[in-house]
Amino acid sequence: MTAPSLDVHRVSRESLRAIAAGDADEADLRLLCSAQRSQLLLVLRAVLDHEDDAARRARRPDGVPSVEEAWRLLCTAQRLVPEAVEIVLTDPAVMAWALRLLRRLGGSSEAASTVPLWADLGHFQAVAAAAALQARIPAVLRVPAHRGLVWLPGVGVAGPVARRRWSEAEIRVGRGDAVVRGELARVRLPRRTEEAAPGWRPLRTVHGRTPRTGGATVAAGPWLDTVTPYRDFARYPKSPGRLGERRLRLWEDRLADAYALLERESTADASAVRTLVKVLVPRPFQTARGGLVASASSVDSFGAITMSLPYDATQTAAVLVHETRHQQLNALLNLVPLIEDPEERPGEPPAQRLYYAPWRSDPRPALGLLHGLFAFSGVARFWRAHRGHVTGPEAQRAAFEFAVLRDQLHEAVAALTSAGCLTEAGRLFVDEIAEHVRKWLVEDVPAVPGRLADHYGLLRRAVWRARHLEMEPAVAKRFAAAWVAAQPAPPVPPSALRPRLDLVRLDTFGPLARYHLSTPDRFTRRRRQAEDGGDPARRAEYAMIVGDTEQAALRCAEWTARDPQDVEAWIGTALSCPETARTAGAAVVLDRPEAVAGVCRAVASAAGRFPDPFRVAAWLGGAVSGPAWTV
Repeated sequence: MTAPSLDVHRVSRESLRAIAAGDADEADLRLLCSAQRSQLLLVLRAVLDHEDDAARRARRPDGVPSVEEAWRLLCTAQRLVPEAVEIVLTDPAVMAWALRLLRRLGGSSEAASTVPLWADLGHFQAVAAAAALQARIPAVLRVPAHRGLVWLPGVGVAGPVARRRWSEAEIRVGRGDAVVRGELARVRLPRRTEEAAPGWRPLRTVHGRTPRTGGATVAAGPWLDTVTPYRDFARYPKSPGRLGERRLRLWEDRLADAYALLERESTADASAVRTLVKVLVPRPFQTARGGLVASASSVDSFGAITMSLPYDATQTAAVLVHETRHQQLNALLNLVPLIEDPEERPGEPPAQRLYYAPWRSDPRPALGLLHGLFAFSGVARFWRAHRGHVTGPEAQRAAFEFAVLRDQLHEAVAALTSAGCLTEAGRLFVDEIAEHVRKWLVEDVPAVPGRLADHYGLLRRAVWRARHLEMEPAVAKRFAAAWVAAQPAPPVPPSALRPRLDLVRLDTFGPLARYHLSTPDRFTRRRRQAEDGGDPARRAEYAMIVGDTEQAALRCAEWTARDPQDVEAWIGTALSCPETARTAGAAVVLDRPEAVAGVCRAVASAAGRFPDPFRVAAWLGGAVSGPAWTV
């Protein structure tokens, strides 16, 4: 836990470029990991410095377990068996606990907790106990138990040894064994702590099943964590999960296959995942279908990914690449500022600091847009490489994912570079990504995936604008007056951002397009089911995906007839026309749907009649000069 001297973590321009390009080498990755470990040690030291004040605030009659004592034990373990301490501190939950505790001790309102302060402090003893257990250093420590369960970071969970919500337990570590004793029971830990035993649930190591040179099978993955109380990024403490052995083996197989796929097709990504991802937390979400996976990383839990079960190894690999990129950027941002501090731009309204992130349905701040840009540039590169290793429907699916992402990345690069919020290092970082995106834009993509990707991009952009942008009411009234007077439309000014998260709905076009490309038989069955009295909007999507523009237009007409003022129905109608046959009004509906909607509503308010939105759109685009009162 001590070193002869302190060093400073520095990131060279070459390393910054390599990380941005997704080509970080082992030295770059070690730098990121080392910086995170240094941060953790500083946080632990800061908690130690708060010990006296924290102990007084805890107000526990029989006293609070000594943080100083736990620190000394950690130092002893570091001196005698440093690899034992590394195993414990590598557990991302340690950082999650320590940061939350430090914020709590500092009085942060965001750190409110239902955990008694004495128990929060007592986890320091649990960290030391886990290190002593790994190093086989005799020790006796008092540790907190939540519902009778005792957490040993990097090792597992013992118990239950009590029934109360919070109680105190004792752990005795000997040279050859360890015992956890509570007020109602005791648990003897197995000699090999990675093996399950009565009252003992270890962190489960994911092992690969891919033969290597000589036929040996090597570990291919991290821990699969269903037991740690700090494994959830938002809610803690969390009780152990209830995944059965069959489900856990399915997770292990899927992860092992994904690791093997990355080793074959993308060695740089495989190296990053292997080095940075230490814990995978299964989420209680149904197995992904059509490309939908719930996954997340947290700046407080470097090395941890929480995710629902992807439906195949390829999707699993893509999610691992995506979340590992977030891990890299979180660590990098602790060393190099890439985005200017918003507080340094006080004259700019908060709403103007939000941007369109093409992969999200909600407006995002610059930092969120940067995170998405970096993460999805990695996923785009993965799909680009994968399409060269597969054929048939899998190749079509890969081409679609690549085509969608390269266009989205192109938009995100433009938004970030024009926002004026990047530091010098941030501009270098984004420019490196932009260079790769420019090359990807000229690559050929098969016709069907390319058509679907273009449609998807137009749809997402138009729907996002319709939901979150607005023509200012006073401007809309002026345009309405010009329309009623049959005057030419004035130049359309920029719209104002008015986030409407209540209007966000689950994306369906993307998953359906993926079905069509990867499992066409299932897509056909679902389309038949939708045609039997289904929602016209859904039936329109099915028709557009297969390229049946006549059916798409018919279904969109039904959709519009149901609700003539539904802006998303207008967007669907505009997209149902082939690009070569798209009218001037349809083009404006796709480009500025919020302006068309604003003028239509203002006209209806002024004249008592709702105008034809496509006629208004054509008027805004200068294609027509007068009103037409058809709905």
